[in-house]
Amino acid sequence: MEVYHLPTGAWDQKPTTGTPPTGTFGYSTVAMGKDIYYFGGRDDGGYENSLHCFNVDSLKWRELSPSSSDHGPMKKGYCGMVSPHFDDKNYLVVIGGSRGSSSINPPKQPDAQYSADGRCNEIHYYRISSDQWISPVVTGDRPPPISSFTLTPVTNNTADILEVPNPGGSVQWPKERWGHSSVLITTSSGPHLLVVGGYDVYDVWLLDINKRKWKELIMRFIGVRKFIG
Repeated sequence: MEVYHLPTGAWDQKPTTGTPPTGTFGYSTVAMGKDIYYFGGRDDGGYENSLHCFNVDSLKWRELSPSSSDHGPMKKGYCGMVSPHFDDKNYLVVIGGSRGSSSINPPKQPDAQYSADGRCNEIHYYRISSDQWISPVVTGDRPPPISSFTLTPVTNNTADILEVPNPGGSVQWPKERWGHSSVLITTSSGPHLLVVGGYDVYDVWLLDINKRKWKELIMRFIGVRKFIG
């Protein structure tokens, strides 16, 4: 585990204990208190749907839910994951993602969609207090099957998904992208979503969440390059 110390700008390598996830990429992470949760991803053997937790104080890994073809989300990577709090309980919510064609997966989620190229719009909850995957009843308009998008928490129980098409016309709007980075910025005028980079773009955008209005930012002194966040 590599640790970056913000005050000094120094990297430090720390030994860990416990049961870490396999050497995956394309996994999803979210922090809650002193714990960091890791879901899914891909290794040399294919996609996983395991869930692990890493405590930053003890530097110890725990496997909360092993990779399984019997329950939980499908084996996949490039999902969105957030950690809402409601009904006096902490949850993880996993949305969307992409899988390989050879994965042996749990049963498909009712009402979810699965595209021919392996993407999905599944929505699963994981209740931390009971170590339990939950397939919720979903109402309203689901997003289409998606992967490599950003899912940014706005409040304790809401989040914004960024993978939206340009409506056209004269409305200022970012170009379609994937693999970008986003972060919530709270200002005196309300919450804003900052979006940087992605494939294959070089720009930076700011969304006023309350007004649903985009603004492209001109970055001075910094060369914004095409990248995947």
